[in-house]
Amino acid sequence: MQNRFTRGFVVFVVFSTGFAWAAPSAQDAGSVSDAVRAAPVLPSAPDAAAPVPPVAERPRSVLLLGDSLIATGFGDYLLARLEAHPEIRASRRARSSTGLARPDFFDWMEVGEEEVKRHQPDVVVVILGGNDGQSLLERSGGKPVHWGKPGWEDAYRRRIDSFASVIAAPGRKIVWLELPATGLKRFEQKLSLIRGLQREVISSRADARYVDTRGYFTDAHGKALLQARVEGFRKPMKLRMSDGVHFTIAGGRYFASKVYPEVLGALGLLRG
Repeated sequence: MQNRFTRGFVVFVVFSTGFAWAAPSAQDAGSVSDAVRAAPVLPSAPDAAAPVPPVAERPRSVLLLGDSLIATGFGDYLLARLEAHPEIRASRRARSSTGLARPDFFDWMEVGEEEVKRHQPDVVVVILGGNDGQSLLERSGGKPVHWGKPGWEDAYRRRIDSFASVIAAPGRKIVWLELPATGLKRFEQKLSLIRGLQREVISSRADARYVDTRGYFTDAHGKALLQARVEGFRKPMKLRMSDGVHFTIAGGRYFASKVYPEVLGALGLLRG
C-alpha cells in the first residue's frame, strides 16, 4: 500500500502504441505553490468534541484502486476525507502507468484480488483505463490483440468484466469512476472508446455503479473546464497540470469533493 500522502508527480511509462504522458513541467510548480498559499489543502480535522474511533473499530471499509490519479493528489484527498469520517476505514493501492492492457507489466487482476482479500472492503472505488489505448497483452505472453484491430473491443470488455468479478463479493459495491475529460483531442479519441466500453460493462452489473464525471470537468458548452471554484480557496483555481491530464493540488481536492458523496451513498451514509 502506498503512503498516505504521496509527494511529487509521476511520469507515465510510454509504450509504442500508448499515449505519451509528459512529466509535469517547471511551470506547474507555480500553480501548485499558488494553491498552497491560497488556502489550507488538507481536510479539516474532526471536531474535538466527537473523537474519531480507532481505525480497527470503524464498521465500514473502502478500498481505492487505480493508476496515477489515485496515487497522487486526488487519491490523497479522497483517502484523507474518508479516513476523517468516524465510521469509515479507508485504504489504497495505486500504481502509476498501469491499466488492464499490460498485465505483463502490472497485473491488476492479481493485485486486485490480493487487496480485496486483505481489506475486505464494503466498497471498492476504481479509476483505470487512461493507459489502456494500446495492444492488449497477456502476462504469460501469447499473441497480442492490437489497438484498433478487430477483436480489441471484445477483448477489452472481457478484461473489464473479469477485473470487476475479481474484486466483487456478496454485499460489496463497486464504484467505477469515469476517466475525466482532458480536452486533448487525439487522446480523447482513445478515451472515448475506453469510457464507452467501461460504461457498458460496469452499468450491466448489479453490484457496480458507473459514475459519470463529465459534468465535473466540462463547461456548459462541453469544453474542458480549466478552472473552478474549490472549497477552501478564495478564487477559481486551475484544475490541471500542463500535461492536461494530471491534477493540480486544487484540482485533486476538487475531484475528491465530487467523488466523496458517491462513496458515502454506496455505503448508505449519505444524509439529507
